Amino acid sequence: MFDFAPAVGRSLDRATRPLLRLCHVTLGLSPAQVTWAAFVVSVAAGVAVARGRPGWAGGLGLMALGQVLDGIDGGIAREYGLASEAGRRLDTLVDRLSEAAIFAGFAWAGLVSWQLVLVALAAILLITSIADRSKLDPGVKRFALYFGMWLPYPLIFSVIFVVNLAAYVIGLLVLDCRFQLAMDALGGDLDTVASRAARLTR
Repeated sequence: MFDFAPAVGRSLDRATRPLLRLCHVTLGLSPAQVTWAAFVVSVAAGVAVARGRPGWAGGLGLMALGQVLDGIDGGIAREYGLASEAGRRLDTLVDRLSEAAIFAGFAWAGLVSWQLVLVALAAILLITSIADRSKLDPGVKRFALYFGMWLPYPLIFSVIFVVNLAAYVIGLLVLDCRFQLAMDALGGDLDTVASRAARLTR
């Protein structure tokens, strides 16, 4: 959850250490089990919103609980040495599924158009596709929905779309700059297997 701000994640891990111990040691929950629990709660949040209960007593409250659980799974993994690439991929997949379920709830309730929901999700998927390599993720996804108490949801979903799309474009530029620097360091040679084989045949 806090891959874009590891210092925040470490601080929260220290603050929530008793809760992490309760979940993992006392209740015997694995990070993956907590991840799936967060997904179930997020789906419940989407259903609550779809049924006309988007407030703190319904969808937003459940969404907040889902995000807390989403932070706990990573905390358990780090605290008890259970972090793995497979776990990270599962967490990312479930995050996107959770967002899709919650966003769909807002569209189903008529609070925002399906078209805006789909383009927002598309922008989120785009930034997700390069976030690991670019190390850039604005984190403006579910959290932005809390501002629905003050701002219209179409505006919020538009912001989600624009911010994530802009981050994707910036991320591509970052990757391109890194590639160009790597090329310059190699003297313009990619140093691939094919290029090395070509040099041997000269």
